[in-house]
Amino acid sequence: MKEVVLFLVLAIALPFSAMADSFESKIDKILNNPCLKRGKICMVVKSMETGKVYYQRNPDEQMIPASNMKIITAAAALSKLKPWYKFSTIVSHTGEKRGDTITGDLVVSGRGDPHLVSEDMWMMANEIRKRGIKQIKGSLVMDDGFFDAEPFPAGWKLSSIHKSYEAPTGALSLNFNTVTVMVYPPDNSSSKPVVAIDPQTPYFTVVNHLSPTSGGRAFVAIRLKPRPGGGEILEVIGRVRPGKIERVYYRAVTSPVQYFGLTFLEMLQNAGVTVGGGITRGQAAQPLKRIFVHSSRPLLNQVVDMNKFSNNFMAEQLLKTLGAEEISSPGTVGKGISIVEELLRSWGFSNRFHLSDGSGLSKSNRVTCSLLTDVLGRMFKEWDGGPEFISSLSVMGKDGSARKRDMGPSKPIRVKTGTLDGVSSLSGYYPLKNGEVLGFSIIFNYLPCGNGMEHHLQNRLVLELETAHDTK
Repeated sequence: MKEVVLFLVLAIALPFSAMADSFESKIDKILNNPCLKRGKICMVVKSMETGKVYYQRNPDEQMIPASNMKIITAAAALSKLKPWYKFSTIVSHTGEKRGDTITGDLVVSGRGDPHLVSEDMWMMANEIRKRGIKQIKGSLVMDDGFFDAEPFPAGWKLSSIHKSYEAPTGALSLNFNTVTVMVYPPDNSSSKPVVAIDPQTPYFTVVNHLSPTSGGRAFVAIRLKPRPGGGEILEVIGRVRPGKIERVYYRAVTSPVQYFGLTFLEMLQNAGVTVGGGITRGQAAQPLKRIFVHSSRPLLNQVVDMNKFSNNFMAEQLLKTLGAEEISSPGTVGKGISIVEELLRSWGFSNRFHLSDGSGLSKSNRVTCSLLTDVLGRMFKEWDGGPEFISSLSVMGKDGSARKRDMGPSKPIRVKTGTLDGVSSLSGYYPLKNGEVLGFSIIFNYLPCGNGMEHHLQNRLVLELETAHDTK
């Protein structure tokens, strides 16, 4: 009889202990991969409703987050500036307006719009013309004093080829301070490949040194160098095979203000507005007479683009805007970081971070997996900005930077990815079948196995999260 009772007790107890061991043991097995033993790892899985921790490994180890830093930047921007915040670009003039002529300068004052693109600039130029202005006697004055003049956060290690993800910040910026370079292959071996840029702007002088090739190695290289008198020389060299599809490249500009000014001057001329003077930079003489204000899309849309496509430029623009709006202009990286740190402390998340930028490109950033899951939990319950934050994250296998990381049919796992040399991070929300939502954060540092293997291991970890609800 005792044996029967013991058997029944074990039969009842074992499923719960086995299920409890099942989730943790599966996660441990993946995390014990030989590749992961040669670096640093942290992982936290917790309920967003109850705060119950289902799994943790080195939860308070300070790690390099890569672009998971944008989780914190997005949360701070939505919490402090609010989802409906709009960035302004103010168009004014000095002197008098007499008929279709302004006797003074045309002044463009930027306030850090991260998403001002060619279409916006074209609308601004046409708005001036629609208001009956045809001639500016003075100069085009570019006022970018809302931000400081430092183009990059300290700690960024810049490449020599002006990569688009290293674009400089600026209160007056155009097209994320990048240019699109398109290379069209030749029709045959006797014709020359074609190079085009977007926008077509006098800021660049394009030099095409491409040649056709029917054999040997095909390649394209793009070199940018300063042009005497301002602007840049964009030189394209290489060999292109006939019959191939066109290739698209993106490069960061060196001088955002000149890029904005020369492009805007060209668009004004195309709209039928002439400017007598040149382009100057600085604050114009007072008083200014406002013509109109160009407003950006709401912040909620900006955060979607920043997070889904992991746009470093937009993150740094938001950080400086936080500093300018919450402390004073000019906005700086330091002021922005102080606002973010103050917010984290007000949420009770102290002593688990060292912040150097807003995008995560700097390897000087340090955060913990427990901090990231706490921020996810805070935004999950935040009515004002929380829904916008959640929807800004990529859906694994569907869109953004996680579109190639398929987790199976119709599983809406919302994540922020992060990748640097030797760094891979993945944090986000996992909805369980029982209706509970898990927040998770996984960070790998200093691993020798490469990002492909790191992504594979992270994907395996995410797939195991469905069994977390079996843990008792």
